[in-house]
Amino acid sequence: MRAGDYLYQISSNLGRSNDGWTRSLIGYTGFCFMMLNQGALWKLHFAFFSLFTAARIRDKGAEPTMDEVAVLDKVFANEKLRALFTPETYHIIDFDQEWEEGLDNKYFPEYRTPMARFFNADTNTTTGRYKFGDIESGATMTLHFKTMPFSNNKFNFTEPFMVYDMWAEVSHNGDYFTEHIVKAEDHLRSKRIFVLWH
Repeated sequence: MRAGDYLYQISSNLGRSNDGWTRSLIGYTGFCFMMLNQGALWKLHFAFFSLFTAARIRDKGAEPTMDEVAVLDKVFANEKLRALFTPETYHIIDFDQEWEEGLDNKYFPEYRTPMARFFNADTNTTTGRYKFGDIESGATMTLHFKTMPFSNNKFNFTEPFMVYDMWAEVSHNGDYFTEHIVKAEDHLRSKRIFVLWH
């Protein structure tokens, strides 16, 4: 049952693997398959590139995840939100996070180069939301966020889901307000998106 869910998840995100690099890998793997009876070298190439291609499709098909603790730290660090939501009384009602399609995100022209387009079908960014409630105050909040891949050291070890934009829509006793927690324009002054080349 779990294997079926896993395969469904990969197949539903199969469009993320529809880039030039994956198509080249599939083509070369097919060529190696046709050359199997020509020597051991082709068998090794076929085995290696089959696994490499399958791993790439698996990784691209994975569902995005979010560090919930980091999100809660940002929420409870905000004074206006902390007045209505506390760590002891909040609860999460709903959560959703999806990959953003295409390469036309206005914040990331790095993904519109021919080389980046060859290796990527999208910008590896996500958009999502949390729906919060608080038992004590009765307030509800929809927390919207956008994430990007980010290289945080010289070894290109990446933070796959760094939040670059986050805002909350809060409703409490008939009052409604919007609170910006992380502003994209401010955040992107010091951080640049990490372009994936694998």
